[in-house]
Amino acid sequence: MTTTKKISELPDAGDLLGDEQIPVVQDGATRKTTVDDIRAGLSEDDHNHTLADITDAGTAAGADIEDFATAAQGAKADTAVQPEDLGTAAAADTGDFATAEQGEKADTAVQPEDLDDVATSGDYADLINTPYPGLANAIINGGCLVSHRGNKSLSTSWQYGPVDLLAVKAEGSVSAGTIKQVTSAFSLTATGAACFVENATLTGSGAILFRRRIEAKDAALFYNQPAYFSARTYHDSGATRDYIITVRKATALDDFSSTTSIETDTVQVANDTNASIALAIPDMGDCRNGIEIEVKIDCGAVTTKDFFMAEQQLSIGVIQQSFEIRPVALETAMVHRYLRPVTGLVAVANSASNMQVVLNHPDMRIAPTYEVTAALDFTDGYTADFSQSGPHIGTIHENTKDSGRADIALFSGLTSGRFHIQRGTSGIILASAEL
Repeated sequence: MTTTKKISELPDAGDLLGDEQIPVVQDGATRKTTVDDIRAGLSEDDHNHTLADITDAGTAAGADIEDFATAAQGAKADTAVQPEDLGTAAAADTGDFATAEQGEKADTAVQPEDLDDVATSGDYADLINTPYPGLANAIINGGCLVSHRGNKSLSTSWQYGPVDLLAVKAEGSVSAGTIKQVTSAFSLTATGAACFVENATLTGSGAILFRRRIEAKDAALFYNQPAYFSARTYHDSGATRDYIITVRKATALDDFSSTTSIETDTVQVANDTNASIALAIPDMGDCRNGIEIEVKIDCGAVTTKDFFMAEQQLSIGVIQQSFEIRPVALETAMVHRYLRPVTGLVAVANSASNMQVVLNHPDMRIAPTYEVTAALDFTDGYTADFSQSGPHIGTIHENTKDSGRADIALFSGLTSGRFHIQRGTSGIILASAEL
């Protein structure tokens, strides 16, 4: 049976079962076949393409299912806290953070806001509210530059030596030793100057002691303040030695016959080593009567050993300050309140062997005592020069902190009533108001 209807005019087919016949053109002739035969015939070719071979499919289309999160995991991701919701530290490496040890140090570190401006700016214009800058070092001649006396023999009694205002003594039995000033110890001290106990020979419980005192007028500024003592030292006594640092206060105004300890500590200094020593004093208390600082080197029995002390400093504050080097002219002027050479003497003879001399020493701390460094030489300006047979100063007729009048004897051939003037070759008189 044939039909002349167009394909578009045919009725719609129902669901295909596979056995329906379909015309095909094969080898130039029209033949029939079924849907199943067409499907079977086409499936003979091996088709093994994957979605990844399809250019229109995304890279995910060709991935394994295990490459993707599950739906449950996706739901969790939707509600999870995202890095952008947190601080930047949340997504940073552990190496970007301080360690616990560093954190503990930070907790105890001094914070910039706790310091004065100059500490962080380095600008000296920011030096405000400083604690008495004139007392950056309350120890006068701490740099050991000023010297009015000659060398002294070491003894077991306190004595002021060639470093002005620094007293020295030994403990034990002293066989030898000389107290000197050295001015070339630049590896030890910036000034090069130090107090030098040379060739000390001690037996028994030997020790070398150095002592400084600060008068009440300066000590009063340390009242109830924290303070710091420091110094530089050296010894060649053959072993590590204990240095016992003690700070005391006077019981009465500028009277150190009785003292009370404020703070003490022991530090060790190795043999043949330039070393710094220090003592922190949390509270100076009521030190307004005066301050005494003692450094005792507990060396024991030694033979011809050397000990140096330099750069002594006492400052107000809770930290050790750098040593303050003052101009030597300023340091000398400060020393002269306590120790001063009296020269250019004018005297009048009152016998063949004695003169009365006028002493001028304005602005000393108190009326001083006097000592003669060497025999005094005078001239009458007319015919003769006269010299003492030995250093001598006799009766002090009167004296104040500014001037005095005293007898000087051990001359011969003087003419009574004749005035005499001191010669430049002479020894000198030292006026001492040392503490």
